[in-house]
Amino acid sequence: MSHSQANDTRIKSQERRKQVIDAAAKCFRKEGIHGCSIAKISKVSGMSPGHIYYHFANKEAIVEALVKQQENSLLDLIKDIKTSPLEEDMVDVLIRHTAENVERHTDEKFVGLWLEIAAESARNPAVAELLKQSRNSIMKQFNEQLSLRCQVKSEKEMLRLQASMEIMSAIFVGLAVNTPQQDPENKIDNSLLIEILNDMTNYLFSTKN
Repeated sequence: MSHSQANDTRIKSQERRKQVIDAAAKCFRKEGIHGCSIAKISKVSGMSPGHIYYHFANKEAIVEALVKQQENSLLDLIKDIKTSPLEEDMVDVLIRHTAENVERHTDEKFVGLWLEIAAESARNPAVAELLKQSRNSIMKQFNEQLSLRCQVKSEKEMLRLQASMEIMSAIFVGLAVNTPQQDPENKIDNSLLIEILNDMTNYLFSTKN
């Protein structure tokens, strides 16, 4: 097989995996992970169960792929922290991503899937462990990059930084949890949420004295 053929095969495989992942996300939002079988994902995706099992060992493997997909935006932020100019204030880096994160955590499709995965973790130890590992990995990378950029010099400073990260994480989790309960007529405009979150980011992470 030539390099070109191998590349084409890889691209087609990625497209097939995405087809399964997108179908599973739709199915999970509608019927829940617990109630959605490979047969149902097969019907939604238009792929045979055999083709699905070729790409994913089981339903938990599809859930893992969805979790990895949701991690990507956080990994983009971590990469931005790592590669942005050292003279740029940490707050400015974080604020660049506020609007995107608010939009994501108030998006009905994202929230529906995120809440369903969280609910499944309460029933399925494998999914619970998957979420735990994902969160630990993300937070470890965040802490490493933030401690470097914020020039943490003591354990006390590091604990404060970690607490600040927990606060911001809790806020975005809260946005996601509250989104399905929001009355559209009384919904707070995202621009105001972004403004307030940017103020909080400045308070928690500014390195300027």
